[in-house]
Amino acid sequence: MTELIPADPATADDPRALRWVAPGAVSTPVFSTDGQTLWHLRGAGVPQVWQCARDGSAARALTEHGEKTWKLARAPTDDRLLWAHDAGGDEAHALFLRSPDGAVCTLTAAPGTIHNFGCFSPDGALIAYAANDRDPRFFDILTLDLATGARRRVLEGQGILTAPAWSPAARPGAPALVVMEDISSAEQRLHLLDLEDGRLRAIPGLPEARFSAVKWEKSGTALLVLTDAGADFIRLVRLDPETGAMTPLFAPEADVEAWSLSPDGALLATVENDRGSSRLRVGPADGARPVVAGLPEGIVAALAWAPDGALAFSVAGPATPPAIWILEGGAARCLLAPEPPAPTPIPFALVSWKAADGRDLPGFYATPRGPAPAGGWPAVVWVHGGPAAQTRANFRPDMQMLLEAGFAVLMPNLRGSTGYGRAWMLADELERRPIYLDDLAATHAFIAARPEIDAVRIGIMGQSYGGYAVLAALTLQPDLWQAGVDYYGIADFATLLTHTSPWRADHRAREYGYPDAMGTVFDRICPLRHAAALRAPLLVLHADRDPRVPLHESELMVAELRRHGRPVRYERLSWAGHGFNTAAHRAQVYSAVLAHFRTHLGG
Repeated sequence: MTELIPADPATADDPRALRWVAPGAVSTPVFSTDGQTLWHLRGAGVPQVWQCARDGSAARALTEHGEKTWKLARAPTDDRLLWAHDAGGDEAHALFLRSPDGAVCTLTAAPGTIHNFGCFSPDGALIAYAANDRDPRFFDILTLDLATGARRRVLEGQGILTAPAWSPAARPGAPALVVMEDISSAEQRLHLLDLEDGRLRAIPGLPEARFSAVKWEKSGTALLVLTDAGADFIRLVRLDPETGAMTPLFAPEADVEAWSLSPDGALLATVENDRGSSRLRVGPADGARPVVAGLPEGIVAALAWAPDGALAFSVAGPATPPAIWILEGGAARCLLAPEPPAPTPIPFALVSWKAADGRDLPGFYATPRGPAPAGGWPAVVWVHGGPAAQTRANFRPDMQMLLEAGFAVLMPNLRGSTGYGRAWMLADELERRPIYLDDLAATHAFIAARPEIDAVRIGIMGQSYGGYAVLAALTLQPDLWQAGVDYYGIADFATLLTHTSPWRADHRAREYGYPDAMGTVFDRICPLRHAAALRAPLLVLHADRDPRVPLHESELMVAELRRHGRPVRYERLSWAGHGFNTAAHRAQVYSAVLAHFRTHLGG
């Protein structure tokens, strides 16, 4: 029987905002070594670590941090449990360890320093992690002895590094860490670090490509990894660390986004991205693997095996908040779920339309329940961040709030989005950035032409790079849009690169462009430089601890708009980062968004 978890309490000015702040989430399952306990993350916005019995009963909270908990992992040999949380969304994560007897210790107590957990050693005695304590621009790799607390800086980095995999005891020679260097959204590099002599060597022969989900085979002779090396889509491959030779193991015409082998190595689970939705396949590692039936349309993540071969995972869909499911005995069922929202969420449909150059632009579309009013519904176009990211078939309570209030919603995946192949992801980079704005105009034309939509009442909304899209649309296409909402968007790429966290600047410049080389393009596409052209009312929301798009971006944009007498409302939130996680923050934000669109679009 599925356990229904009560929603988090909150307050808001508008009752519709309150309804959509409240839905919770249950995700990230982790089994105990005997498979009888299931740890997981639970809560709305600031999830905490919980545990329950395998059947979902006897649930209790293990943490009360008051901050968002990230990353949940169990030691390989016993039931020690590791997790992380930051402070007010600053992403300077600290690591914590809980022993089997329930005692919790802080592993990394250094406020303001980012600690990214990498992996346990095979015997569980040590962990490897990345930290930027030596220099905020760079990440080093460190190991920590969990019994003595002894730390060892095994590599001083010159970029963004992580340590995803520690070689198994079966591997001949000195123990080695896989070190992944994150160059840009489109490129990661893989290295091996010898933990005895400190020698770092690149895995040879690898092209510029994305790499993720790196693990060693039990034999220690090969790596299993997701990559788009040599392909348009991300595949699961076996990688020889000595030669760089790759053997594809699963290569559908879609990105493979997750994989996991059962403890005995007999079963393989993979998750592929089918136009924004997930397809989970489970079956023999060396045979046919059917799609798991009976799951709601949406996103599957966080694959976790029990010792007996049962598989737990997270599922979230446009109309279903995140829940934990389990596959055992050949059948999948929901094990833990939050209380269902009221009213019932509205599903989204896949749609596509034509860009100016004839390419198909994909997205998700939904309309309010019932017949369209005379003259048509007002509409809101929601634009995702990144841009190397994707609007997925996921649960978005703010979009459900707009649907309930009488707004149609279109969520596009324009050029630069992931999930449609490497070429599509790269199609808007550097000097090609203006084509993204052409895609925005084509998106407006598509929704304005629909008979159920009032073509005069179309707004736009987005977060991060999607916030840039809002600002660009309203300043560079002022005749198209009637209102906009910007969540922590980029006002000017040059100022962003100057003020973003030091470890991010070069990484972002490789996608957006370096100011010296892109000056002419930046003059053309940066909203701050065209603020005087804005006519549609704009709502800007930003928080004071955002490490990615600093508050400086919104304050520059708002000041410039006010200097020109443009219609802008600005709400600054405290103790939040690149997102609005607490119930109080989301109540404030959702109420402001709903009031803004009701005032300027009707509905």
